[in-house]
Amino acid sequence: MIRIAELMAAGAPAGAEPLQAEIHAQYEALVALRAVSVDEYLALARSCTDNEAWHAAYELIAPGLAAYHRAAMEAYAAARLR
Repeated sequence: MIRIAELMAAGAPAGAEPLQAEIHAQYEALVALRAVSVDEYLALARSCTDNEAWHAAYELIAPGLAAYHRAAMEAYAAARLR
């Protein structure tokens, strides 16, 4: 999460390759536990902002990180999972 916050601070857009590499690593860790559908993955992305506890945890790391991480996950799904 710290690396993603650093990329956000550097101004990397949601679809930037360094950010997408971080998101891909997270995706690979997730699917190593169990397969997830695109819809499930997008629901997880929404949880970054919609789940109060998760949102608060992201925002403690860096203001705006919850929405940035969600956008990065949504960009990943659009580019690689559909």
